Amino acid sequence: MRLSSHVLFVDYGADVEVQHTVRGTTVRVTREVYEELLRFRSFAEPESHLDPWVEAGVLVPPFNDTPEAHGGLLPGTEAWLGRAYQDWYWRHEVEAEREYRWLGHVAVKMPMDLFFYQELLAGSGTKAVLEVGYGMGGGLWFFATMLALCGGGRVIGVDREPYSEDLPPFERLAHVQVDRVHGDAHATATLEMVRALVPDGFGLVVLDADARPEGKLMLLERWSALVRPGGYLVLEDVDSPACRETPELFAHGLDRFLLERRNFSLAVEAARFPLLKSHGAVFRRTG
Repeated sequence: MRLSSHVLFVDYGADVEVQHTVRGTTVRVTREVYEELLRFRSFAEPESHLDPWVEAGVLVPPFNDTPEAHGGLLPGTEAWLGRAYQDWYWRHEVEAEREYRWLGHVAVKMPMDLFFYQELLAGSGTKAVLEVGYGMGGGLWFFATMLALCGGGRVIGVDREPYSEDLPPFERLAHVQVDRVHGDAHATATLEMVRALVPDGFGLVVLDADARPEGKLMLLERWSALVRPGGYLVLEDVDSPACRETPELFAHGLDRFLLERRNFSLAVEAARFPLLKSHGAVFRRTG
């Protein structure tokens, strides 16, 4: 069993509220119970006294965490809102259509995702970021400016072809080094070029390449090797029509990743952001 990716914890100090964003249920628990539930950020065998949490859908078995597995979306719930948002987004691919800009440069990411990333970077003290699929460089520019504000660091971007038209002015950022590596993200040679640049690994690896569900899972498997202990691994665009239409491939593949790599767990803090394009696919390396 593991924690459902649809569970949100709200910390009230003396106790913690457990919300299920699909089922629409809410219950307050002691911090002791909360800490016990956190053990299931990765798969573990629950004791019998936790059976009520299994019945409530807070703890789920492998391959059983889609909204449909929880009885379907209820109008007005947070998960219902998230699904409506994703439906709207993919009809228009809004981030590209509207050309959101970060400090003057197009960043092909949604504002909610950028807010999540800045909180993660500032809170974790990350000094090295890798983005696989950097496109026009707007994401690299965002990560680099955030690291500059946090004291400096290193940003690496990977893409098949170099982009050279109106790149952001990375050279203006003090104490931040930005490098771009070009090659097939599925090739071992590309990964090894990146590993040579940052041998100790990255505090944040963002995978924003390959629209195919099977391609995304292959990237997850490959690039997880470059996440340092305590670091985060984020797979974007997990609610695309192609991924949603193949749950037996994609959603089950995410569970297989956690089952096979016990040194990774769900990053439960990401559940606080209801409209992420990486919902349910933000992982943390625990060792």
